[in-house]
Amino acid sequence: MTSWDGVSRTKDFVGFSNYVAIFSDSRFLNSLGFTFKYALVSTILSNIIAISVAMVLVSKVKFQSFFRGLYFFPAVLSMLIIGFIWKQIYFSFIPYLGEKLNIDVLQTNLLGNQDTVFWALVIVTVWQASAILVIIYMAGLQTVPQEVYESAEIDGAIGFRKFVSITLPLIVPSITICFILAMKQHLMVYDYIVAMTGGGPGFATESVTLLIYNLGFLNNRFGYGTAAALLLFLMIVIISFIQIFFLRKKEVQL
Repeated sequence: MTSWDGVSRTKDFVGFSNYVAIFSDSRFLNSLGFTFKYALVSTILSNIIAISVAMVLVSKVKFQSFFRGLYFFPAVLSMLIIGFIWKQIYFSFIPYLGEKLNIDVLQTNLLGNQDTVFWALVIVTVWQASAILVIIYMAGLQTVPQEVYESAEIDGAIGFRKFVSITLPLIVPSITICFILAMKQHLMVYDYIVAMTGGGPGFATESVTLLIYNLGFLNNRFGYGTAAALLLFLMIVIISFIQIFFLRKKEVQL
């Protein structure tokens, strides 16, 4: 509730002026829209991929231990390192591959195009984020009694029907954990943006966390930036409680 610049000893009290200004700030609203869209898409895709991979890895597949370690590998790398590596891939390897395959959309840097940069970021995010989620889903899948599957198969439930009717309801606790963790992580996205786009092109990929940093450390608007940070914190708490409420309610029904 101040207009502190982060340097001076005096802090001018401005009340709720920062919060009023934030909701009329087109740059903040743009970053908020991008952040929510990015978090929602990344959370859904990473969970779908994670549960699919987990089901394969708990089955009797050859080289099971090798594939488990291979798929978990992205989780041990720093997000900044992953971002810098993929930045080079998008800058040099993908355009080279696009030229060889004669695919126009791949012949330019996907991170420099406003039409493709969002999905370029999502691909990297889902690849890294799903590694941790796979472990949680594998733990949940291994708690499902085999007798339940055997009974379901006798009743005629096979394939996708068995997954929807038996597997999915019994791993709802794992789904709750994974959705909350993924959504929270993606709403606070910072490392990938800094390493790969810096918020560009223009302000197309400026997340709320990056905007907070820019406001506080680059524009010396610590009071305004802190107000934005507090709003982001409250949004994450509210979204987390909504997720817990609905998913826990589903667990009770089961």
